[in-house]
Amino acid sequence: MVRIGVIGCGKIMRNAHIGPTLGEHPDVELTAYYDIDREAAESFAEDFGGEAVDSEVEVCERSDAVYIAVPPNAHGRAERACLDTGTHFFVEKPQALDLEFARQVAAEADEKGLITMVGYQWRHSPIGRTLREALAGRTPVLVNMWWHIGTPKLFFNRFKRRSGGQVVEQVTHIVDTMRYAVGEIAEVFGWQRNLVHQGWDDWDNDDVGAACVRFESGALGTITNCYALTEGAPTGSGAEIFTPDRRVFWQGKSVAIRGDDGEEEVPPFDGHPHQYEDLAFIEAVGTGDASGILSPYSDGLKTLAVTLACARSGEIGEPITI
Repeated sequence: MVRIGVIGCGKIMRNAHIGPTLGEHPDVELTAYYDIDREAAESFAEDFGGEAVDSEVEVCERSDAVYIAVPPNAHGRAERACLDTGTHFFVEKPQALDLEFARQVAAEADEKGLITMVGYQWRHSPIGRTLREALAGRTPVLVNMWWHIGTPKLFFNRFKRRSGGQVVEQVTHIVDTMRYAVGEIAEVFGWQRNLVHQGWDDWDNDDVGAACVRFESGALGTITNCYALTEGAPTGSGAEIFTPDRRVFWQGKSVAIRGDDGEEEVPPFDGHPHQYEDLAFIEAVGTGDASGILSPYSDGLKTLAVTLACARSGEIGEPITI
């Protein structure tokens, strides 16, 4: 039995992790919950068993592993508690807004031999395998990535100082999946603007962005992000990858592969996308074998570096080498 504690009792933890997977897993016991909103932790305890506690350290002391699901600007205390108590941990993306802090966490977690994971569900899902297989033996030359929606519903996403901006908080999923399927990104040059939300009292963020990227392989790409769409406008996120003989288009659970012999639609997979990463994490903690974890903290650090560079480049108007 793997004892799991939770730091950060919000919707992502309830709807993406506990609800679909952890709450019904036969080898998981949910033990302890901490949130700065005590009522949120008590609600989790009432719904899923376990107990609301008074600190991050107490969650760790009662658990074999901890899920950290706090807002992007709230990282620090939870990671420190896990490191100090030697507790394995899963952290939702983005794992920090301070790259140097994340580097220190990565180094200490590796030194202590902790099992870690960053919540990049797509590379663990059948989508990651499908994309890698579709590109196997081929040379990607152009990669377009996007995430286009309207005003974000999560309030902290309206403030760049709290979320890091859309590229850091959302498009990070697309960037990470392309790192997994295509390869590492070496350089970015981007622009970020606030065009639609000027004058809003509850807005301090960019609402459109565009960046050019260069992969280590030499492939080029783009990242576009948008918070500016009106209610009912078409939205979506995904990527398309071009090789000399093939176009691979990914959006949601769907992948379409077009070549000179026609187009193949890969059937969407069953289940919730987060269940694959959760099952891999629980298996790793339970057995001590972390080989099934495809996004340990140290690897997630590379995705974070790319997205923070995009945001920074948009501020200074200069290219940034990763």
